[in-house]
Amino acid sequence: MRMICAITIAVFVVSVAKVGAQEGKITVRVLDESGVPITNAVVHAGFATAIKPGWGWGAGKPNRVEGFTDSNGVCSLQGSGNGGSVGIAAFKDSFYGSSGYQVLFTNLIGTVERKWQPWNPVIQVVLKPVGNRIPMYAKNIVEASVPVRSTPIGFDLIAGDWVTPHGKGQEEDFLVTFSAKPERVYTNWYGSTPRIHSLLDYTLTISFPKEDAGVVPVPVPLQGGGSGLRLSREAPGSGYVSVIQKRVYQEESKPPHTDICKDQNYFFRVRTKKDDKGNIINALYGKIHGDFQFDHLGKLTFTYYLNPTPNDRNLEFDSKQNLFKNLSSLEEVRDP
Repeated sequence: MRMICAITIAVFVVSVAKVGAQEGKITVRVLDESGVPITNAVVHAGFATAIKPGWGWGAGKPNRVEGFTDSNGVCSLQGSGNGGSVGIAAFKDSFYGSSGYQVLFTNLIGTVERKWQPWNPVIQVVLKPVGNRIPMYAKNIVEASVPVRSTPIGFDLIAGDWVTPHGKGQEEDFLVTFSAKPERVYTNWYGSTPRIHSLLDYTLTISFPKEDAGVVPVPVPLQGGGSGLRLSREAPGSGYVSVIQKRVYQEESKPPHTDICKDQNYFFRVRTKKDDKGNIINALYGKIHGDFQFDHLGKLTFTYYLNPTPNDRNLEFDSKQNLFKNLSSLEEVRDP
C-alpha cells in the first residue's frame, strides 16, 4: 500500500512539474549585412520567469539557454518560463554582437505539456563585421551644469569640458544655450481637495560657430533589437545642420511635452576649415549616442565619440584605446 502511494505521489509531482513548465521554442537565423548565413555564431535565449507568489518583489531570473548556428546560420532553442516572453542575442568573434530582440508569446495550449504560442517563430538577426577600430575621445558627460543661463557657452570636445573661464577647454566646438522661463503654479480641485501643479518651460540650444560644422540627426529605434554598432561606420560627408533646439514644457491642464527623444542620435562635424574656393580642407568627425538630455536646472547629459584625425570619417571606436585617461566610472564609455 505504501509503495502504491509513493508511486502515485511521484506521478502527481511529475505531472505538476510538466504543467508548470510552460515550454517555448524559437528559431534564430543569423546573417551578415549581405544576407550570407553566419556559421557557429552563439545564440542566447532568456525565457522570462515571473517571481513566485510569496517570494518578494521584482521579476524572476530568466531561464537561459544557448546554442550555435549551423551551416545555414540557423539555431533552434527550447526552454521554459512563465513570463510570456523570450529575449534573444547573437555573438561571434570579429562581429559586433546583436541583442535586444524579443518574442512575446500570445497564449498557452495543452493541459499537461503546456506550450507557448506561437511555437517556434523564426527571428532574423544581422551581425555587422568589425572593421577598422580606432582610438577616439569618448566620454559620458553626466549632469554637467550649464554655467550661465541664456548665454551661449562653448564646449571643447577634446578637453571634454566647458571652455575657459568655466572649464579647461580652449576650442568652442559647439555652443550650449540653456534658458528657462520662471516657474508657474496653478491649482485645480479634485472634489474638495486642492492639487497644486508646477508648470516648467525650459529650452536647450546647441549651435556650431564654424561654417559647415554641425550635426546630422539619425533616429535609431531602441526597441526590436539591434547591433552593438548602433550607427554607420563612417560619418556622412554632407547634410549637417548648424543648430538644434530642444524644449520641455507643460501647459495648464495638458500633459507635458518634450522634444528629447531617446531614439535620437547624431553625427557631428567640428573644427572645419575651408580653402579659397569654399571647399572643406580640414574637419573632425564624431558621433553622439542618444539625445541631449537636460533638466530644468540646466544639467546636461550626453555621450560622444570624436575621431582626432583630420578629415577621417571613420567612427569605429576601439574601447581599449580611449584617448581620455583616468575617467570616472560614470564618464567611461564601453560600447563602440
